[in-house]
Amino acid sequence: MGKLGKTAWELGRNFLNGKLNPQTSTYTKTLYRVGKEIVEKFETALNEMVNHVRQCDKETIKATLDAMFEDGLYSLDIIAMAYVFIRKFAQRSRERGKDKDTIEQLAQFVGEYVEDRCTQWIEQREAWDDFCQTFMKNTHNSRATAIKPMVIAVVIMTLAYK
Repeated sequence: MGKLGKTAWELGRNFLNGKLNPQTSTYTKTLYRVGKEIVEKFETALNEMVNHVRQCDKETIKATLDAMFEDGLYSLDIIAMAYVFIRKFAQRSRERGKDKDTIEQLAQFVGEYVEDRCTQWIEQREAWDDFCQTFMKNTHNSRATAIKPMVIAVVIMTLAYK
């Protein structure tokens, strides 16, 4: 796992486990804030997406993430949406009594997915640093609130035919 992959995995682990403290990375703090905005705007759609995934069915989780990136247009918003989707799925898993290993597996899964799918795009844009700069507190309302409803519709439609 490279540096970008390690960052992607650590971001997933911290975000999914709800770890936020003074030592928390700026990336995680930024994702918490952006994630909150995404959930506020798309909670119904996110719940619908999570409901289509059987308990830890990695193939369906991967298909859901693939649908988010289906148009080939990458953005920080969609990467953040991928983490938020996995976090919502992890929360449902916790509610159903799944152990910490399941959450850790999901964190590793999203980290590996982002590394495999987005590394080139991230490297070209120095995107982890850009992620924080783009969504800086008090200087920018998150673009995450501008995620195209069409992306959500494509994901849900893709899942409907699985």
